[in-house]
Amino acid sequence: MRALSILFHSLTLTALGASLYIYYYTVFCGWKWKDSGTRILFLADPQIEGDAKIAREGIRGEIDLLGNDIYIRHVYTSFVSPYSLFTHKPTHTIILGDLFSSQWTNDQEFKKRVDRYKWIFGDPRGEYTHEFINLTGNHDIGYGSDMSRRRVDRWEREFGKTNFGGWIPSNSSSTSEGLIKAMSHRFAVINSMNIDGPVSDEDLRSETWSFLNSLAEEREQNGYETPLILLSHIPIYKKEGLCIDGPMNILDYNGYIKEQNFLSKNASEFILTKLKPKFIFAGHDHEGCDITHVVRIHDDDNRSLEAYRTSDFEIRKDDLIGQYNSEKIWVVREITVRSVMGGYEGNAGLFEIKSTITEDGNKVFNYNYNSCPFVINHVPWVVLIMDIIVLLIFIFKLIYVGFINLYLSGILGVIEKLKKFHKIYNKNR
Repeated sequence: MRALSILFHSLTLTALGASLYIYYYTVFCGWKWKDSGTRILFLADPQIEGDAKIAREGIRGEIDLLGNDIYIRHVYTSFVSPYSLFTHKPTHTIILGDLFSSQWTNDQEFKKRVDRYKWIFGDPRGEYTHEFINLTGNHDIGYGSDMSRRRVDRWEREFGKTNFGGWIPSNSSSTSEGLIKAMSHRFAVINSMNIDGPVSDEDLRSETWSFLNSLAEEREQNGYETPLILLSHIPIYKKEGLCIDGPMNILDYNGYIKEQNFLSKNASEFILTKLKPKFIFAGHDHEGCDITHVVRIHDDDNRSLEAYRTSDFEIRKDDLIGQYNSEKIWVVREITVRSVMGGYEGNAGLFEIKSTITEDGNKVFNYNYNSCPFVINHVPWVVLIMDIIVLLIFIFKLIYVGFINLYLSGILGVIEKLKKFHKIYNKNR
């Protein structure tokens, strides 16, 4: 009996600790700075499934879809909900594409997934104050081989433009538009699925390149003074071995792009040399990757592009670039955010911008990025089952103890009555 009691208390403590971690895990991997002007929550590749999964798995598929929706919603609300304790709230949430798992859904199924997506990332009580930005991905509108005007239009009707730009203030107390731009970062969202060709719809591709060329012209006129944060679903090119994915480009029977892991070398060089972003954030590679690109302009005006894992670059930074001239050498950090799917531990990327004023009055921006994984998708179910078992045992104990007490009180009552009867009987003798 004592062993059972110890087992029950051990299970109770385990269930309690696991439940607290499920709801407050952000304590262990939250934001670095308390006074960040900008906090961006990045979530990549939720890839919400639907009718095809139900057709394959039946009721099990329906249960799995519901569980997945709850799982991703929990990850999201753990950072943004005013009821989430011990964590600062983001100023922006950015979903880095592949909202859904298939670009081939019909309009009815697409609408169902949109409704589920808006429940997962919804704000029914109007309590969230952050800006929400969606990127499109290859599983939303397709690669160049099957991207069509119809697919792009239906996506844009629900989630906004596939190519657009804006400003990210690094100090929310600034209200003047001119002051905000002077103290801000430029961001640009691009439809990376049709940057490379050939594609089936050249008009859509020309829209993307028109936006890129316009942005490049703006950057040059600005003298690249405003830091640019580029948001793309597909990462830019890097050599084999730096990330889990390597360079890969598959064409269909028409010669259109059917699948690719990275943008082409030419497109990547355009981004690095004409746009000169400070940061690139991407999705697509579910495992995630953190790369630093170094661009050099040599004396003969030839340029070279090198890429390093950011951890290696930080160790060798002085040897690689030294006291570099920003007109001859510049550095671009590209972060491919690990997927938020349950199989990848429900990962979230946390990016912060904090401004400081130096002694000579200049503004300097400081940056920090870290990943914040949740747990694989089976763990919350295990914890839920433990909680139910503990609750049932507790209820059983209450009922059992109550029954025993009732039983014993009944026995004692009968004994007391027998004693009284015996006394009366003895008196009457």
